[in-house]
Amino acid sequence: RSVGSWKAFNPRKTASIIFALAFIQVLGFSAARLLGSRLGAVLAGFFGGLVSSTATTASLARKSKVSSQQDPEMETLTFLAATLAMLFEGVAILFWGLQEFHYSLFLIFVGPILFTALILFLLSRKSTDRHLKIESSPLDILPILKLSVFIIVILLLSEILQKVFGKSGLLVFTFLVSLFEIHGSIIANIQLHNADTFNVLLLGSLLAISVAASYLSKLFL
Repeated sequence: RSVGSWKAFNPRKTASIIFALAFIQVLGFSAARLLGSRLGAVLAGFFGGLVSSTATTASLARKSKVSSQQDPEMETLTFLAATLAMLFEGVAILFWGLQEFHYSLFLIFVGPILFTALILFLLSRKSTDRHLKIESSPLDILPILKLSVFIIVILLLSEILQKVFGKSGLLVFTFLVSLFEIHGSIIANIQLHNADTFNVLLLGSLLAISVAASYLSKLFL
């Protein structure tokens, strides 16, 4: 059952998301390792982005800076796929987590998804298909555990900020959180909305801020 002063945190729902992320991570990275090609780069980015698009982007940026065997085309494919996965997961969380369906909320993700998918498609057609070595473990449980703790902390801080600063505090906090991880921010805000903490208009604003902040952080990385 939901807990907290606003009944905003549901342990069962959060545990289900964490389990799904673990399953997707194993499936995605195993497929990417077996393929080891252009498609492997896309899958590595996509499934890595489902777990943490920011962590995937940061890891990719670090490797491209220190590695002696740089492959800009493949690195870009991985980056775009991770970003696309982030947006798709945002839609999935929105569809699965909302108690009432609101078409306007999904429109926030349509433009970025179409634009990112188009660039990914055009770039993949121009890239040559060659072997790609993907160094990753089948399951990295630490990022998943961090995400679960992250969601709980977000919910607690969201309650505190809203009580102290009102809605403006929640807007600022959502922006700052989404610079690092958008998934936890979306989950937390949806659960707060379901608990009648704020209306659908504010939820839409928070989702738009989350997407914008996530893009900014990835460009910076």
